[in-house]
This record gives sequence, C-alpha cells and structure tokens, in this order.
Amino acid sequence: MASLSNVLHIIMCFRKRQPSHDESPIPDIPPEIPMPACQDSNRPSSFGGLVSQHNLQRIGIPPLKTESTTNNDKLSAVSRVSGATRNPPPIRTPQEMANVPKNVLLEEVLGGLRQLAASPTPLTPTSVRRKYPISMTEQRHPGKPDAKIHWSTKPFEVPRDAVTPELPMSEKGDPLAEARYVSGIPLACLMAGLMFAVFLTSIDRTIISTAIPNITEEFKSTPDIGWYGSAYMLTACAFQPMFGRIYTIFSVKVSYLVAVFLFELGSLLCGISKTSMTLIIGRAIAGLGCAGILTGSFVVVSTTIPLHLRPVFIAIVGLMFGIGASLGPLLGGVFTDLVTWRWCFYINLPVGGATAAAMMIFFHPAKNKGANRPFWQRILALDILGNALLLAASIMLFLALEYTTQGVAWSSAEVIGLLTGCGVVAVIFMAWQWWKGDEALMPPRIVTQRTVAASCGMAFMTYGALINLTFFLPIWFQAIKDDSAIGSGVNMIPYFLVNAFFSLLAGIFVTRIGYVTPPAVIGSAIGTIGLGLLTLLNPRTTTGQWVGYEMVCSVGFGMSIQQGFTAVQTVLAEDDMAVGTAAVVASQSLGGAIILSIGNSVFQHQLLKASEANILPGVDIKKLIDVGAASFHNLVLDDELPLMLEVYNAALRLVFIVGIPMGAMAAIISCFLEFKSVKANKEGDVAKNRAEDVAQKA
Repeated sequence: MASLSNVLHIIMCFRKRQPSHDESPIPDIPPEIPMPACQDSNRPSSFGGLVSQHNLQRIGIPPLKTESTTNNDKLSAVSRVSGATRNPPPIRTPQEMANVPKNVLLEEVLGGLRQLAASPTPLTPTSVRRKYPISMTEQRHPGKPDAKIHWSTKPFEVPRDAVTPELPMSEKGDPLAEARYVSGIPLACLMAGLMFAVFLTSIDRTIISTAIPNITEEFKSTPDIGWYGSAYMLTACAFQPMFGRIYTIFSVKVSYLVAVFLFELGSLLCGISKTSMTLIIGRAIAGLGCAGILTGSFVVVSTTIPLHLRPVFIAIVGLMFGIGASLGPLLGGVFTDLVTWRWCFYINLPVGGATAAAMMIFFHPAKNKGANRPFWQRILALDILGNALLLAASIMLFLALEYTTQGVAWSSAEVIGLLTGCGVVAVIFMAWQWWKGDEALMPPRIVTQRTVAASCGMAFMTYGALINLTFFLPIWFQAIKDDSAIGSGVNMIPYFLVNAFFSLLAGIFVTRIGYVTPPAVIGSAIGTIGLGLLTLLNPRTTTGQWVGYEMVCSVGFGMSIQQGFTAVQTVLAEDDMAVGTAAVVASQSLGGAIILSIGNSVFQHQLLKASEANILPGVDIKKLIDVGAASFHNLVLDDELPLMLEVYNAALRLVFIVGIPMGAMAAIISCFLEFKSVKANKEGDVAKNRAEDVAQKA
C-alpha cells in the first residue's frame, strides 16, 4: 500500500512541477482549495491512499503545505483543480483501507489518473487549457486533426476544439494577409492603371506596323525595318524570366515602377529620335519595360486580390492585352494619317504616368522574403549568367525569324546556322538552370511542375494561334474586301466584344465553380473549330458568314486565353508565383513571335510560288507584296483583279491553317492542368493541395 501511496502522491505533486523554459507557468492552486495532507502519515489523502513524510523525502519531493480543514471539505486537489464533475473518491483512514478490496482501490486510482490526464498540465499550452475535462477518446493528434487516439496514448494531447485553423499556405508568412487586399475605389483605380499599362505594352507590338512606311521614308532606313519590331519583341521576351526573379527578390511596387519608367523612357526616345539607331535603341528599352509590366501586372493582381476572385481580374487584365494587339495597327494608322507617327510613342507618356500614380497611391504590398538580404546578394541571386544565355538564344532565334520574313528561305545557311546556334545555347541554358536549382532564373522545381509546364505550353500554342488570327484577318478585310485600315478595325469589333464577354464569363465561372480546366479545354476546342471555319473565307463570303466565323474564334480563345495564369497561381506558393507567371508570359510572347513569323513566311512563300507559276502574266507579284494589302488593288487591272484576289485569298487561307494545329495542341495540353480549385484559399484546402504535391514528389 505504501508503494501505491507513493504513486498517488507523485501524481498529485506533479501538478506543482515547475514548467520548462518553453512552457507557460501554472498558477498556484487558490488558497480556498485545501490541499491533501501529504506530510503526515496519520492524515488521510485523496484516492484512498496514505503518503508518509519519509517516502516524500526518499523520492526527493518536498512535502506539500496543508491547512486545517474538515474531512467534508477535503476534496482532491487534482479533482478540484482539473474541474472534474465526477464525485471524488471517498476519503478513508488507514483502518478503513485495510478492509477495501484491492480491485476497488485500483479502480479509484485509475479514475483519478484519467481525470488528471484530462486536466491542463504544465505541458499544455496556456492558450488551449480547458476549464472542464474532456473525454480522452475525443482528443485529436495536432498534426492529424481527423484522427482519434486512445486515451492512454498521450495524456497531454491538445483538445480538438482548441486547435486554431491555420491560414492557407499561400498566406503563411504574412500575418496581415487579409489586410493587404484592396477593394472599393482603390481597387478600381489600381485595376484601371494595370489595364492601361498592359494595353499600351500590347499595342506597341503592332502599332508601328502601319507607321513603318513613313518612318523609313524619313530616316531612309529600309534595311532596318525588321529591327523596329524585333528590338521590342526581343527584349520583351528575353527579360520576362528576369523580372520574375526581380519580383521575387525585390519590392514588387518598386520593381513595377522601374518597369513603367523604362517603358516610358523607351517611348520618349522613340518619339524624339532623329536617327534610325536611336529609334531601335528606344524600342529595345521599351521592350525591357514591357517585360516587367506584363509579368508585374499579374503579380500585382495576385498580391491584392484573393485567389478565389482572381480569375475575373486576370481575365480583365489579359483582355486588354488581346485588344491592344489587335487595335495596334488601326491606332498606328490613325496617328500617322492625322498627326505624325511619333504620336504612336508620345501617347504612352501620359497614360503611363497615370499608371505610375495609381501604383504609388493605392498599392502597398507586404515585404517579400528577399527584402532583408543585402543588395549585392540580391543582385547575384538574379542569375545574370542565365539571363545572358537566354538573351543570346533569343537574339539568334529572332534574327532567323526576321530573315524568313524578308524572304530568305528556311533552308538557307543563315537561317539554319542561327537556329542551330539557338538550339545549342538553349541546351546550355537548360543545363545551367538545372545546376543552379532554386537559385536559377527559371527554377526547374517550378517550371517542371505539372500545371506550370502545361500552362506554358498552352499559352505558347493559344497565343500563337490568336496573334496569327488577329494579325492576318484585318489583312483579309483590306485585301479581299477592299476595306481601309479603319474599316478593317471596325470589322474586328465583333471579335473584340465577344472575346471580352466570354473572357469575363469564363473568369466568373472559375470564380464560382473553382476549376480552370473545363473552360481551358472547351475554349481551346471551340477556338480550333473557329480557325477551321476561317479557312472557308473567299471573295464571295457574306458579312454574316465572316462575322460568325470570327465570333466562334473569339468565344473559344476568350474562354481559354487567361486560364494558364489562374492555374499557375492556384498550385504555386506565393513566393513562386512571380516566377511561374513570368514563365507563362514569356511563353505567350515567344509563341506569338514564332507563329506570327511562320505565318508571314507561309503567306509570302505562297504568293511568290504563284508568281513563279506565272499565274498572272505581266503582273509583278513581288511588287504587290511590297506595297501591301491595302494598295495592290490600284496596281492591278480590273479584269485581272478577280484572279489576283483568289491568289491572295489562297495564301491567307494557308496562314489560317497554320493556326489549327496550334489550337488543337492547346486543347490537348490543357487536359494536363491539375484539377484543383481556386476556391481552396477561401475554404482552407490550399494546404491539402500543396501537401499532395509534396507527397507525390516524395
């Protein structure tokens, strides 16, 4: 019995043990609760046992203080402190205990142990202590909140209702995650600034196309025609991954403002240029700013708007990109005819200034994790060597594409040599990225993630097919229907309106349903059907027919074009979103440049082939190509015009055919997007999604 008493007193005295340095102290038992007499062998104690002073000293536990109370007031300290609602075990004298069966004593001891285990202890955090005991079968493992454990497994388990739900993984590290989101008038102003910025960077890709004749006439620089467009596209494409790293390491706000400044500086140089070289340099600087604006706009959306609401806002921002690319030639023609070609660049200055003002006033992001690193360490973390390799590969690729647009055959030594060099440098670049790991310009861990890789492939194919359509369909209106530049722009209005409507509709659908895969797959399939319908265009096509064809295309691509950005932000942690978004934007730009170059090469090759076949005797088709689609009607006799229209229409039909496999590949690739909900942040499932990814990789 003495041994049993020792055990009982150790249990009671355990509640007086001092906590360790990382535990919250247990307040002393209030004086109104009498303690059991542990130092006197003649006094009864709780749980039906006796503990002697000798036994206390032998095990190294100081005796507990007591106060004079009656037997009726002496409730067990453990039961009182733990708030037990059960009746305490009876208090017995030594003579009474001798007559109590051992099984009864054992049951009383076990009952006291259960109450003690259910009560707060020094091992229980202060924030989760309960006033009342809980059943041990209701306790949960803190790392596995859905798994019940037996009462005897861990006596100090945290109760299940005391566990505070964690923030989703994309919100961790930012204790003010909800406070950073913008709403109301500030959100409207910020979104307007982003939309204008993306619109300007998009129209700058094509606005110069209708101004080139006037520029070359003023500068006498016909050999530089290709560089007026390529210089902008080259830097815009090559530096987008770099800006993905910049937005991860440096302040998002400062980085975006720097990108706007570079775009404005380049536009100013183009507007005031006195030589062709100055114009080319200005275009390259503006392209550098474009890279930062495109990537940064989606990063700003991700840091100011909750994930489950982002699809709508991503659709709005992305919509301006598509509209700008289509309206560029029209606006360029308006400025060139009514004012001067220099206003194609001057217009960027006030609008860009408004964007910068909106960013400075309404955008206040939290510091990213790299903000505390020394400046020189952050510079080294940009992977400058990797970006140099990417730039070299891009230069060789764009030079090869530029040669093909000037009539050089794909089988020529120049084109083959440049493409081979591009491939070799690209392999070196990929090997360097793999060796650098997470410090790389495009970390393999991110770009090889299933959804990110699928989004990049889908963006490449979708935007390639889309830019091919929006560039050559106005040419069909001008060449076949004899519309002016402004008239062809008006004919594209149905495309813009339907595209805008279904982009927003798809964004709302993803916001409500939560999944990007259905609109991505269905939209790509519908867009491919629309591209197939465009191959039916001919000089006798009615207005209702071509309106219907372009509307089918706009429905499909409107649904699918922005889903890659939403998908990337669904599966990546917040620190990786900038790099993932930059990869998708770079894929879009690269796809647009390559497919547009292929389409232009196919178009010119088909016309030159007709010239070699002498389909129109006495007609110099090469000269017709040089004067453009809007002017060749004046160089052909009336009786020769119908046949010339058929030749031109056949060439354009082949260009539209180029887009069909692009759309089909986009539909196939979009099937590989992970079926994960953007509502995860709202419902607390992001951690589960990320845990599944980690488990799959492990």
